Amino acid sequence: MFSLCPRCEHGNLDITGKCLQCGYTLREKCEMCDHYNIPSARFCGGCGRAMSFRLRLQQKINHHVSYLQKLKFRKFATGAAFGGLLAIFAFGSMGMRADMEIPAVISPLNQLPAAEFYKPFALSFEADLKGIRRKLDPHRQAGLAEITNAVDLLIRHLRPIAIKTGAIRLPAESAGFYTKALHNFSKTKNMTRGSTTMILFHFLSDLLDLQYRDFSQEGAYSDIPRFHFLTVPANALNSLGVKIARNAETFGVTDQLSVGQLLDIVRDVMLVAETSFEEKS
Repeated sequence: MFSLCPRCEHGNLDITGKCLQCGYTLREKCEMCDHYNIPSARFCGGCGRAMSFRLRLQQKINHHVSYLQKLKFRKFATGAAFGGLLAIFAFGSMGMRADMEIPAVISPLNQLPAAEFYKPFALSFEADLKGIRRKLDPHRQAGLAEITNAVDLLIRHLRPIAIKTGAIRLPAESAGFYTKALHNFSKTKNMTRGSTTMILFHFLSDLLDLQYRDFSQEGAYSDIPRFHFLTVPANALNSLGVKIARNAETFGVTDQLSVGQLLDIVRDVMLVAETSFEEKS
């Protein structure tokens, strides 16, 4: 026997760190190898598997960037750095200046290539999405019609896959089911970061069987108070890799989205779905 339970303060902990009286467990059991880890462990000490769904998903997403893309990125970064050194040498160390201001070298970190799809259902979705992009003005404000069409596109490509893989929960047959989540927003037809988040969170909740307890209740953004109805949806989509927030500190709940921004977000959702179904299989 070990120390008293920190929760009930009466029961003793056994060798695995589990309270014999209230069931509280001090350690987390790895689903892969049954090794017991401390609660804060990011990876299993037994088999090395990522302990959280977020980490496992991020590992899968990272694999989508091919070796060739990474090689091109390294070459670009090297060339940009070398070009910057030449500029400093020519117009700085020689006491000369250019006739026009030298633009700052743009960091290639902000120009990472978009992850590529590779599964048939995702590639088919990408082709349809490109067709939509060609027809719409990317700078126009996105409205309810655009988010409805985009989610219907996701449903058309993902619902059959969910059925085929025996998913516990299935997406609705129409995007209209998810637009009902907008009752907390104004009657405006323009889509905002907040309203888009609610629709996509409800869709992903059905597709991936998400649970509220999977995501922190702590507010991650300065404009979303703790326990606000958007706290969990905003944290959930950010954790999955669907970037809707204005930046890391401010979500921008009422920021209106352009058609181009909305379609980029929907593409991120498909990337998450493709990776998730790969992990299930």
